[in-house]
Amino acid sequence: MMNFILISVLCGFYGVLAKDKDHKGKFNVPLLDVQTRQLVLDANQMLMLNCRGRWQLTWTFPAGLARDQVEVSESRCGRTSHHYCSQMKVSRIQAQHTGLFRCRYQHRPQKHTSVYVYVTDSQWPFVEDADMSADVLYMKEKEPLVIPCRVTNPNVTTELVKSYSRSLSPDQRNIIWNSRRGFTIRTPTFFYVGLFFCQTTGDKVKHKSRKYFVHRLVNKIKDVYLNSSEPVQALKGERLVLNCTATAELNTRVNFTWDYPGKSVSAGSTSKMLVRHPTHTLFYSILSIPKLQRSDQGRYMCRVTSGDQSQQAQVNVTVYDRPFIRLKPRNGFVMTVQAGEKSYRISPKLRAFPAPEVIWLKDGMVAADQCSRYHRDGNSLVIRDVAEEDAGKYTVLVRIQEHRLYQNLTLTLVVYVSPKIGEKAMLLQDLGSVPRGSRQALRCTSHGVPAPHIHWRWHPCPSKGLCVCPTSSSLWSPVTEHLPTSSAHNRILSVTHREEVLQGKKRTVGVLIVAEAFVSGVYRCIASNSAGADQLDIHFYITDVPGGFCVNQQEQAREGGDLHLTCLANKYLYTALSWQRMNDTEEAQPRGLTNQQLTLGEFSNSLVLLISNLTARDNGSYRCSARHIATGRRHTWKHRWW
Repeated sequence: MMNFILISVLCGFYGVLAKDKDHKGKFNVPLLDVQTRQLVLDANQMLMLNCRGRWQLTWTFPAGLARDQVEVSESRCGRTSHHYCSQMKVSRIQAQHTGLFRCRYQHRPQKHTSVYVYVTDSQWPFVEDADMSADVLYMKEKEPLVIPCRVTNPNVTTELVKSYSRSLSPDQRNIIWNSRRGFTIRTPTFFYVGLFFCQTTGDKVKHKSRKYFVHRLVNKIKDVYLNSSEPVQALKGERLVLNCTATAELNTRVNFTWDYPGKSVSAGSTSKMLVRHPTHTLFYSILSIPKLQRSDQGRYMCRVTSGDQSQQAQVNVTVYDRPFIRLKPRNGFVMTVQAGEKSYRISPKLRAFPAPEVIWLKDGMVAADQCSRYHRDGNSLVIRDVAEEDAGKYTVLVRIQEHRLYQNLTLTLVVYVSPKIGEKAMLLQDLGSVPRGSRQALRCTSHGVPAPHIHWRWHPCPSKGLCVCPTSSSLWSPVTEHLPTSSAHNRILSVTHREEVLQGKKRTVGVLIVAEAFVSGVYRCIASNSAGADQLDIHFYITDVPGGFCVNQQEQAREGGDLHLTCLANKYLYTALSWQRMNDTEEAQPRGLTNQQLTLGEFSNSLVLLISNLTARDNGSYRCSARHIATGRRHTWKHRWW
């Protein structure tokens, strides 16, 4: 005969409640007619639970118990019938019905009371037995892992088995057993990835629970990118395809979400693909819009999520009604650059769609063919190491042949060149040997862009000492025409400037004509333009000695008489005058000539050698030497008498 146990109203349950103790706070949660938090029944017994509360009631029960296996009856109760009572009955309860039974308010589900019911069956120790299909459990980082092998009897001894080979017993530290929950692994590691089940032994028979496959969730997204990182441009009516690629660690699973202007009207369609690699996994989501409209213009965003991780990539899409070319100068039609610049970019304003073909010409010929220093960078022409010959007309040709669109633009490049004075490159000539009282023409030739302006300045030499060019500009005076000769300057006949073409280049020539040369000094030619300046110092040393250096013999050499040999040298060109007597090998004799007298003159210095009471022994060669101030070289003048 079937066992029958009725769990019903406890003694005095309704009578006590009828004593009108429904003061404030009473029945805040429903009341069950049980005194403990758990009940232990045998299989096939009847379970009856009564519940009372101040509002309408409802029941929840374990997932293994079907609704049609439960009988529920409801009524109004209490002294004045202002309470709600509900009775739940299961006629033949089974082991798989083990679990939590809860009575709650229908419209306040957070207000509830519960009891846990064990339904024991020696042939069914686990709520989920081995006949059920395997379940997948996900192990999350830094979260406990629960293997839910609940039992039907709270006193059953259970062990955890991994892959049929290794048994794990609860240690209440990391592996914790709870008959209502199963095994809890507090800090799971990779060891707990794989197949697990629970096992118990009764009457020398082993019983196994449902199998659980533990899978470690990986949510590591390494990178997300679109097939186009630059803004996308397309024509109306064309097809748009965007490929969103996510790179993730192995075992990661991702979700794709697209946001774009036409999403609300389902303008596009998406497809997904997965490719596994030894070290990572690639996920692809492809968005396709078959015929673009102007309304599809805007921002397209691909968002990739995995667990609590999220990354995104986006691109802007512009839709044009028709192809076009818009070309104009960026900063006017004339450009300027300084010669010597490392690079210069000629970059007009160009907007075109589709992408056009761009060709650059210089003076009507393809620029890249003319010079290796020219190369195209995008739509710009870059000139490396800018030189004067880079000046000219540059034309950019823009064309979209498939749509028969053509446009060109011509720009002028002016290369500024700092002035250079040509005479500076000439070999060093005899400095400043200007005959006294002579007319002299000083020439200064300079090339530059724009054409340089030439002006002259003057600095007189001091009466004593060397003639040195001062560094301060205030010590230089401007050259003025037609002023009479004075101790400070020469009379200038004219100062002229003209332009000449020499060796294919236009040059500015400045000519300064000195009417009469009487004052020694330095004339400075300065050539300048907006790009820079150059200068040339022309030493203008007046000399009364032909060539600035010579030897004179004042009288005939007679035996018994005196002979005066005079060495003359321009005082601003030469220094360290000395006489030596030469031997037969044309070398100076060790014995010096002591009877020498130096005289300082207005233009030249003279060194006189006196040979007294001439005899045949004085026959021979005599040499006067002087050191050139500018070059440092020694100059000599030989004289022989016999």
